[in-house]
Amino acid sequence: MRGSGAPGCPRVSPTRCASWESSWRRPRRLPGGRHGPGARQATFSTEDGVVLVDRDRCIGCRYCIQACPYGARYLDPRARVADKCTFCYHRVATGLLPACVEACPTQARIFGDLRSKASRLVRFTRMNRIHVLKPSLNTQPKVYYAQLDGEVR
Repeated sequence: MRGSGAPGCPRVSPTRCASWESSWRRPRRLPGGRHGPGARQATFSTEDGVVLVDRDRCIGCRYCIQACPYGARYLDPRARVADKCTFCYHRVATGLLPACVEACPTQARIFGDLRSKASRLVRFTRMNRIHVLKPSLNTQPKVYYAQLDGEVR
């Protein structure tokens, strides 16, 4: 994918969080009732479909970081728990856009509800060829990209 199509624009490889709750396995219990690798209790999906990490339940085992096919998760160095893009859920829950969408000077990011036929996102997906990263994994991600070339996918 090229930036704006202008000569000299760098090639970019998008690495946004993509929800993939369908790939989790059953959690394994550790001594004391804590959950180990793949613990589903630390990762959950909101009613809106945003996948979040419950920082109080995460034990910092890093297995979800290793398992994420998109490389979207990381270990918060201060809290020592897994973290990822939250789509600024604290803003979205109050009707605001994620900060990256609001601040993008080129309006390259679009955020919206795919169930709302009036949303800008739905109009965009109808007018453009969209793709997901790593479609062969069938993880049902909720982040879509326009104009991806085969090298990125």
